[in-house]
Order: sequence, then structure tokens, then C-alpha cells
Amino acid sequence: DLNPRSDYSRTNFDNRHGLAFSFNANPWRGLGVGAVYRYYSGYPINELLGTDVNGDRDTLDRPVKGLHDTTVPIRSPLDGDGRAIRNGIDGESQSILDLRFQYIVNLPQRNTVGFFWEIYNATDRVNFGNPTGSRNSANFMVPIVTNNPRTMQLGVRYTF
Repeated sequence: DLNPRSDYSRTNFDNRHGLAFSFNANPWRGLGVGAVYRYYSGYPINELLGTDVNGDRDTLDRPVKGLHDTTVPIRSPLDGDGRAIRNGIDGESQSILDLRFQYIVNLPQRNTVGFFWEIYNATDRVNFGNPTGSRNSANFMVPIVTNNPRTMQLGVRYTF
């Protein structure tokens, strides 16, 4: 493009809001409980035409109001020229809770045996990945990718 200033906007990896916290507790003898919670507001989505309309040999052209919105409305905010701003659509948020339960038994001579149960994405929330912002795709703004569902693992550890 001949006007780089028209591309000033959020970066592809601009994650505006992030929250993370964790805790570990040992409520009784060798029993332990822990949790990690993470929330992310999501990466932005760039709405593109998916075709080269300005002849610069790329498919990174954004829709313009009045030209490209006759069948599908433009979802991004518009700049002063009526063009969709780069990375103007907020992406899919992520909310993840991981849990851990453990019980550690002390054995003679400073040996221990530990039993662990770890649950990832304990709430089993469907955390979608960002959909495609290409307007010529059949999956335009349709989330089709998800992160992992709830998974668990059991473990035993002997320390000597």
C-alpha cells in the first residue's frame, strides 16, 4: 500500500486484558490443593476482502463503506476514509481454570510417595480460537477452532 499511515492500529498480538492468579494450600498434613485461573480478552481480528482490489499483489485489502458492504455489512469500525480499520474486531476471549489435588505420604529415611490428580480446563469451557476475518471465506467470522476440552491426569511420584 502507498499509505502506511492507514495501517496504524492494534498489533496482531494485542491482548488488552489479561488476568492470572493462583493459590496453593496444605489444609491437613500431606493433603494439598492448588488452582491457576487465567483470563485473556483475545487477539484482534483483521477484516479483509481476501482479494487484491488495489493491484498491489497481496490479499490484505480492507473493505470500504459503499463499495464492499452491499451483501455483507462491514463489522470493523471505519476510519475517516470509510475503510475498515486494521485489527478492528475484538477476538475470542479465553477463560481457563486448572486444578491440582495431591496427597504426600512421608516414608522412613526421608522418602516420600505422592499421589496427584490434575484437571486442566476444569470448567470445561469451550474456548474458541479466532475466526477468519477474510470476507471471501465461507467461514467468515465463524469460530471453527477450539482449545483443549477438560483433561485430567493422575500421577504417582516416589522420592528417595
